[in-house]
Amino acid sequence: MLVKRNMTCDVLVVGGGNAGLVAAIEAKNNGADVLLIEKAPEKSRGGNSRISDGLFRISCPRGTDDFEPLLKGTKLPEGKIEIEPYSEDDCYNKIVQLTQGFADRRLTEIYVTKSLETVLWMKEQGFQWDLYPQLMHKIGDRLIWSSGQVALVAMNSGEGLVEMLYGVLEKSATQVLYQTAAHSLKVDSQGKVCGVVAQDIEGFLEIKAKNVILACGGFQANPAWRRRYLGENWDLVKLRGTRYDTGDGLRMAENIGAQLCGHWGGCHATVVSEDSPMIEAGTADSNRYSYNYCILVNRKGDRFVDEGEDFTIFMYAKTGKEILKQPGSVAFQVFDAKVFHLLRPVYQSALRVESNSLEELAGEMDIDVERFLQTVRRFNDAIVDDGKPFVAYELDGRRTKGLNPDKTNWALSIDTPPYRAYAVVCGLTMTYGGVKTNEKTQVIDTCDRPINGLYAIGEITGGFFYHNYASGAGLMRGAVMGRIAGAAAAHNL
Repeated sequence: MLVKRNMTCDVLVVGGGNAGLVAAIEAKNNGADVLLIEKAPEKSRGGNSRISDGLFRISCPRGTDDFEPLLKGTKLPEGKIEIEPYSEDDCYNKIVQLTQGFADRRLTEIYVTKSLETVLWMKEQGFQWDLYPQLMHKIGDRLIWSSGQVALVAMNSGEGLVEMLYGVLEKSATQVLYQTAAHSLKVDSQGKVCGVVAQDIEGFLEIKAKNVILACGGFQANPAWRRRYLGENWDLVKLRGTRYDTGDGLRMAENIGAQLCGHWGGCHATVVSEDSPMIEAGTADSNRYSYNYCILVNRKGDRFVDEGEDFTIFMYAKTGKEILKQPGSVAFQVFDAKVFHLLRPVYQSALRVESNSLEELAGEMDIDVERFLQTVRRFNDAIVDDGKPFVAYELDGRRTKGLNPDKTNWALSIDTPPYRAYAVVCGLTMTYGGVKTNEKTQVIDTCDRPINGLYAIGEITGGFFYHNYASGAGLMRGAVMGRIAGAAAAHNL
């Protein structure tokens, strides 16, 4: 392959989202000459991190006290802030539970134990943190974040996260090449990765590097791979994540012998509005995450999930998959007037149908009217009347009994007009399969040996997430492992 120009650096970072940016900053802090290449144009830089809500799931054993240094300089909401403690054990156990025990225990332990120190380090770099209001509940003048709820968020969400990290990187005079996609890895006669061939708008270039860090995401934007690995109809789903994650890094790494691992049939699949765009739906206020307080029905008028299984942050990433299995791959969130005040702000201006009659509502949804009315009657009759109050901010135990599936929390009868229904579909954010890495973030080959000179972090790596996902875990593990990779690559020169 002919190349038009050549470049050199100590550490080359491929991909400019949260994980890659943290790695580049830490490598630069450790004295390396760093170059970062980003496939997207500058205005779209940041990958899935830019589209995210900017949430970071951290262990905070001391609760509010752990947050005080993080929030210095932040304009806090009025009221007494109470962030309940979240121990390392609780954080670790929740992640293992959600992955059905498949998560790599050592990598999960590193993520959990280094989460707090990593966000403190980001603060030291000039990063600004804020509190996430969507998961707060208010009692009098007390603003409370329950244990396990995500309280920490980047200032100005995902876009703010990306721009702050690029700002730190730019102050260090680190060079960034935009619209530059990695094409293949260069390997020397000893099997050491020594650079990358990349392609920009002018042609091919060769970048010689002493170490390469892959941080270029999974394959959620590759319809052919989605069909191959995730299964039928996954090539047709709406893409919530970035359009630039097409599996380039996975292909390059596998081509030089990298071992693949993780849940290649699994993905982060959330609930988005039916009218959201097909690509990068996450930029269009498309999330529909208030379904704890509704019944979720398909075109036949049947319920098909336990809407109250857990807090949304622990089930939203798997619920989209269940919607995809329904007739027409669409479902409807049905609320009555008792819970309108609990809906997230994006619902207020969202496309919906509304009626004072459940029969008319079903007609507007174009679903089986009689079956839907029967579903509502059975749901209302199955609610257990044991005196438990409805409490929106905790697992209140208000449940149904005798349904398939039952609703195990927040079960309120659907009986107070007006009624509202929102059409929702599956939105794919990221994939879970990836390359195998060790605790130093080195990529492991098919003989279980580290590939010298090659590191990987973020969504390109496997072994972290299986079946389900805890909100805020992706950005946090990306930052933790990014910092480890940056330091390791800078010291291996």
